[in-house]
Amino acid sequence: MRKRLGLHSDEMALALVLWLCSLPLIALIVIPHLGLNAAGLVALALLVVVMALCWGACGGKMLKG
Repeated sequence: MRKRLGLHSDEMALALVLWLCSLPLIALIVIPHLGLNAAGLVALALLVVVMALCWGACGGKMLKG
């Protein structure tokens, strides 16, 4: 499975799990104060940030290795 998904798929899976685990926290904090639409935007923005950090870290590892 590692060959099919690539060498650093475990970092991407960890980033996805981190994002999924942060969704209840976003719901508890953002929805009461700003509403459901804002919570969706915050969740989407967090996903983009987490994926960008992951791709940056994986790219650095691939350049070194």
